[in-house]
Amino acid sequence: MPKIIDAKKLKELEVEIFKKTGFKESDAKIIAENLIYSDLRGIESHGISNLPIYVKRAKLGLYNLSGDIDILNLDKDIPLLLIDGKNNMGQVAAYKAVEPLVNKAKKSGIAAAFIGNTNHCGSLGYYGNMIANNDCIFIGMTNAPASMAPWGGKVKFVGTNPLCITIPYNGQVINLDMATSTVAKGKIYVALSKGDKIPDNWAFDANGKPTTDPQEALKGTLYPLGGYKGFGLAMLIDIISGLLTGSSWGPEVGSLHNTLDRGQDVGIVFIAINITDLMPIKEYNEKINCYIEKMKSVPRSDDNVEIMFPGEPELRKMEERLKNGIPINDKTYEEVIELAKEYNINFEV
Repeated sequence: MPKIIDAKKLKELEVEIFKKTGFKESDAKIIAENLIYSDLRGIESHGISNLPIYVKRAKLGLYNLSGDIDILNLDKDIPLLLIDGKNNMGQVAAYKAVEPLVNKAKKSGIAAAFIGNTNHCGSLGYYGNMIANNDCIFIGMTNAPASMAPWGGKVKFVGTNPLCITIPYNGQVINLDMATSTVAKGKIYVALSKGDKIPDNWAFDANGKPTTDPQEALKGTLYPLGGYKGFGLAMLIDIISGLLTGSSWGPEVGSLHNTLDRGQDVGIVFIAINITDLMPIKEYNEKINCYIEKMKSVPRSDDNVEIMFPGEPELRKMEERLKNGIPINDKTYEEVIELAKEYNINFEV
């Protein structure tokens, strides 16, 4: 049975573990906030399940723990930021790119941040929320370790390379945060950690056959979302976020779990569009409310299936987990508690 832990207590534990691992307190809070964002919304592949591997990589010296990033062209009067993440954790580099990006967007109407030389940054929707809360539209993408073959191929070449679009809505956000594979690779790791099988349309084994075994899936390739269309999206995101940031791309991107001799060298791209340069925010709010109202009034094909906007199931999950706590599977819980004991952190559920 999973352990149920209060979100505030869990975040405090995560912060303490990251601090004891060597991160500055401010950076430990950034990373923990990103993990809690994911777990509250039921995105277990990007939540506390990643804490043990983050700590392992930090102990191996694979992260720069300084928290410093370099904005290489901040003095240029253009709506473009080129950022050296300096091999910090992706959450730290991405978080610290948001404020200067929003400032550029407010000045120019639209701006983009190209963040190179960094690592896995967790849920993109976390940064989307930050930017949408500044009355901006967010478009984000990042490349990832190779896990999908080119359409028609049988060897891994591109990652699950997620795409995220976030817009403000009624004090919250509409958030589309999706892998370009049928599922995020992290969900394979979650299934492996739980001892679960996976659906047979998620991945192929090393011989190119559909598999329900997560271990065999990790040896093989993931299925692109929508077949060749998913591969096309993944390829272009790899070029934009990897090649154009000066980061690794294709099979050269380091694996979070398996490349344990160097940083991942991931690239991230964020775009912010200032809504008030297109229309007054009051008008935008009225129009988006009208849009959602009309969308939800469309006759249902099944009375038992509610029409929801992207991110709405996660918002409902967040409300429930804020009230009742976050479930943590036994394997992850045991790993986290072992770290707490190692660092002499007292923790009780």
